[in-house]
Amino acid sequence: MSDAASLPFVTVISTGGTIARYSDNPCDTVDYAEIGQDLDSSDLLSALPAVVRARFRVREITFSQKDSSHLDMSQWAALACRIRDLLAENPDMAGIVVTHGTTTLEEGAFFLDLVLHEDRPVVLVGAQRPASAISADGPANLHAALLVAACPQARGMGVLVVADNEVHAAAAVTKAATYRLDTFRSPDFGPLGVIEGDVVHFARQPLGRRHIDSAVLGRIAHGWPRVDICYSYSGGDGAAIAAFHAAGARGIVVASMLPGMCAPGENDALDAARAQGVAVVMSSQGSCGATIPRQDLRQRGIVAAGRLRPRQARILLTLCLAMDMSMERIAEIFDIS
Repeated sequence: MSDAASLPFVTVISTGGTIARYSDNPCDTVDYAEIGQDLDSSDLLSALPAVVRARFRVREITFSQKDSSHLDMSQWAALACRIRDLLAENPDMAGIVVTHGTTTLEEGAFFLDLVLHEDRPVVLVGAQRPASAISADGPANLHAALLVAACPQARGMGVLVVADNEVHAAAAVTKAATYRLDTFRSPDFGPLGVIEGDVVHFARQPLGRRHIDSAVLGRIAHGWPRVDICYSYSGGDGAAIAAFHAAGARGIVVASMLPGMCAPGENDALDAARAQGVAVVMSSQGSCGATIPRQDLRQRGIVAAGRLRPRQARILLTLCLAMDMSMERIAEIFDIS
């Protein structure tokens, strides 16, 4: 076996985002998204020192060059199909790295974790600063992601998010800061592991994972059930909930006041929507802690989101509705530790 053939084989799929943006001004870490230039996967890898690149056998694929705020479920579904096919066609591939904008990275990672049932690691990675910045974090994050994708201990952990030398489970991670490098955090139980030097250390396994049948990918390729998020606040009268219902929402996720409470007018609107068959999931505005299926919620037919934040709950509820699940089955999928 040649030296090259013995190297860990990792595919890097670029979807765009800050990690793949370049500005003429090295001090620009704010306006690059609108005025910068796009980079593809080969540009990202070329930013790594040759001695780092020489440690891996890398395939480069440019999937898209978009700010992640422009990505939606049809594109994540296409990405999931691409990942599934690449792993099936390449049994010698150690894992896959997906470079992704940080704005919706937690949604994209959670979507992929729900629909991909692969043992080999799929690692999402982004950057808080563009490639042109004098303090760009993309190369270091990409190197860490390659290490995790090639790490045998990462097998079976589902989709992972790597940032700032930490490894996070897709269902647990959230973007917590607008510009700070340590933006990705798992507020309840912390990261799964860390990268120190060039070694990946895992401290624990992810908590229970949810799975949606991969048949859902075909169902949402050209459209998906409308699910909206309503932000609850003191004195809210439920007008937004009624508007979402009138617009055809099949599901509503409530970003409730902690620990899962709404104003009286909002509760009235939610109950009216439930009476018309709209699925309602109660999440919260908090960054940590679970929304518990209290007796009041169960009696009203409202599903508690558990530890999922509103945007993640919307992803899961949308896929459940796309598979025509009953409310009882939806409640079961949401209700895991």
